[in-house]
Amino acid sequence: MPRLCLGRRRHRGGGDDDRYDYDYGDGDGGGGSGGDKGGGGGQLVLSMEVGDSMDDVFEGVKFTWASMTDGEGQYKQAASLELTFDAEHTDMVLGRYVPFITATVEEARRRERTLQIFSSDDGGSWHGSSYHHPATFDTVAMEPELKRSVVADLERFLKRKEYYRRIGKAWKRGYLLYGPPGTGKSSLVAAMANYLRFNLYDLDLSKVKSNSTLQWLLTSMPDKSILVIEDIDCCCSARSRGGLDRSGVAQNADERPSDAPEPPNRDHSTEDGMTLSGLLNFVDGLWSTSGEERIIIFTTNYRDRLDPALLRPGRMDMHIYMGYCGWEAFRTLAGNYFLVDDHALFPEIQALLAEVEVTPAEVSEMLLRSKDADVALQGLTELLQEKKQGKQTGEAGQA
Repeated sequence: MPRLCLGRRRHRGGGDDDRYDYDYGDGDGGGGSGGDKGGGGGQLVLSMEVGDSMDDVFEGVKFTWASMTDGEGQYKQAASLELTFDAEHTDMVLGRYVPFITATVEEARRRERTLQIFSSDDGGSWHGSSYHHPATFDTVAMEPELKRSVVADLERFLKRKEYYRRIGKAWKRGYLLYGPPGTGKSSLVAAMANYLRFNLYDLDLSKVKSNSTLQWLLTSMPDKSILVIEDIDCCCSARSRGGLDRSGVAQNADERPSDAPEPPNRDHSTEDGMTLSGLLNFVDGLWSTSGEERIIIFTTNYRDRLDPALLRPGRMDMHIYMGYCGWEAFRTLAGNYFLVDDHALFPEIQALLAEVEVTPAEVSEMLLRSKDADVALQGLTELLQEKKQGKQTGEAGQA
């Protein structure tokens, strides 16, 4: 039976820029090149010696991979991979096997990459450093159902490249993390980065001098990255165009009293000229297609202060409330710190958590105070009892 071989040849670009093309011909080396039949995802590393070969089975079909050499003697090195298979399986190889191999390699490289976090400077440049935050979805203190929904949303996003292309939308996803300070918003960002293995780009809007600087920063981000804008409510350009009422809740322009003074920054720009429209243009406008497979995360302590234009789907697709510590979140923290899933004080702590508001950060601080689970949990119980007493005293005073 005739055999075909599919070669994976390296174009030497150095480092991660090495690229490969596939071409195929008959197994004896005859026949012409089939041209580019699919893109490689970058440098491919297999555990084979130079000139060695290995067999693989996919959908019941046997394939042989061979490491082809370049040079002679001591200069001999692996230059390409050659895949040999029965010619009758050509369509399956090009349509399913090669894409499967490429996707598997890409996933392995993504999981093994060393993460970096980048920050912007006043001159409109990114500066990076290694990122080793230990947070994962297993350790983040949040309700299990919410946690599962976030993971499912991320997984769905990763698998939808062709879907986004088919419906004519940029392959990106926006998340709004909101809630009181100390509820784990930054930890969730870290967990998302570790789960996706995407680098983080932390954008400080107060350092952005103009829309053109913002555009430069955002378009210079690579694919497979996460843009983080923390405390978006502190950026004047993102605040509601209607200003705030006395309670700090956003008002629409037509809801303000007729004699009320105009809110500051009526043109929605920072002092130096960056505008809300400039930000929206990247998030959901013409510049939103400047990159692919990007996650955009906004965090805020006060969602009601944000301009409604930022909140709609397509800009902030998923709103995630990071609330006070509930029972399941506490159990996660107790497991993180003491590797326990039960304790004599758990029933009392569960009852107290249902009555008082305490942040995961406050709970973590109490658990950190002792390596002894009994001592730490007793301290937490006393804190919760004090909060309950303070709440009852406040309610009695109001009555």
